[in-house]
Amino acid sequence: MPHALSPIPNPVPSPDPCSLTPDPFFARDTLTVARDLIGCTLLCDGVGGIIVETEAYTDDGASHAHRPNRGALMRETHGRIYVYLIYGMYYCLNFTADARGPGAVLIRALRPTVGIETMRERLVRPQPDHELARGPGKLCRALAIDLADDNGSLGERIHVFPRESEPEIAASPRIGITKDVAHPWRFFIPGERAVSGKRCRASGVGFQ
Repeated sequence: MPHALSPIPNPVPSPDPCSLTPDPFFARDTLTVARDLIGCTLLCDGVGGIIVETEAYTDDGASHAHRPNRGALMRETHGRIYVYLIYGMYYCLNFTADARGPGAVLIRALRPTVGIETMRERLVRPQPDHELARGPGKLCRALAIDLADDNGSLGERIHVFPRESEPEIAASPRIGITKDVAHPWRFFIPGERAVSGKRCRASGVGFQ
C-alpha cells in the first residue's frame, strides 16, 4: 500500500553544512524528502539553481519500484542518483529516498541561478531564464545530465545544498501519470514561474 500523506515535520538538518548527504536527509520517508528538497540548491558541475518543483514516488502504482531491473535503486538505496530515459529522448533526474522501503524523488524544475549562460547554450533555442530548467527533460539538458549519471553518488558531479529558509510550499497530484493519480505528491512553490504545469494554483494541500 502507498504511504499515506501525513503531516510533514520540520527538515532534519544535514551533518554537513555544505551539502546534503544520504544520511540522515535522504533516509527519511520519500514525501518528507520531496517536500524538503524544495528551496534547496542543485548544481551539476557548478551549473544549476533552486529546486522549485518535485514529485514523490514510493511503492504506488505509478512508481518504477515494481520493475525488476529499473526499480532496484529505489528499493535498495537512499541518497543515490537515479536517471532514466522517457519517450526515447528525455532524461529525468531523481534521488532515491527512504531507508525503510522503496522511494525516489523526481526533480521537476529549477529556478536557474548559476551558469545561466551555459544553460542557454545547451538548450540551443533562445528561452527566458525561467524556462531553462522548467520540466524534468529541460532540466537534464540544461545541466547536461544523462544515463552516465545513473547510480552515481551525490557530491561528485551533482551536489544538493540545504535551503537557507523554508519557502511557501503547495502540493497537488502528480503530472503525466495514469495510476494513483489522486495522490497529492507533487510539491512546488506557488506562483514561481519556473514551475512546470500549473504554476500558481494547487489542487491539493498548501503548506506555509
